[in-house]
Amino acid sequence: MGASREGKQGQVVHLDVRRKIATLDVPGMPHLGSGITWMYKGRRVMATPNLKEGVVSVIDLRDWKVVAAIPTNGPGFFLRSHEATPFAWADAMNSPARDTLQVIDKRSLRVVKALTPAPGRTAAHVEFDRRGKYALVSVWETDGALVVYDAATLEEVKRIPASKPVGKYNVWDKI
Repeated sequence: MGASREGKQGQVVHLDVRRKIATLDVPGMPHLGSGITWMYKGRRVMATPNLKEGVVSVIDLRDWKVVAAIPTNGPGFFLRSHEATPFAWADAMNSPARDTLQVIDKRSLRVVKALTPAPGRTAAHVEFDRRGKYALVSVWETDGALVVYDAATLEEVKRIPASKPVGKYNVWDKI
């Protein structure tokens, strides 16, 4: 899947046959590299945030149709989840609502909670521990923090002061 900065749609290119096989009806500028996948109603879907519009697009990977366009507080950069949690976490770091994360229920495709770890500060780049028990949130400021949330209850567990924390990648979530 790919999208251009100027385009109104994305494209699906089949790499084995080396040609476009579908057009994605996604607005603005989807950040496909930050997308996540999961099983939804027996089908694999992919969700992607949007760098220009306040929406998370959910795409059926079998027919390449948009299943849902979930409104968010504003344009975001990161969307993260883990197979052990029913939730996806979206930021709005490209908007005035950059301090608030929205938690989306992957079963209903609806925002179920908004979390503001530090009012007025950028909240972004959620990552999970290996087992998906904890969500790690960056308060992306020089006087920021790494905020640990329980991924099931969505309650804050711990806050660790840090200067602009962002690169907390979990190798177990990438393989």
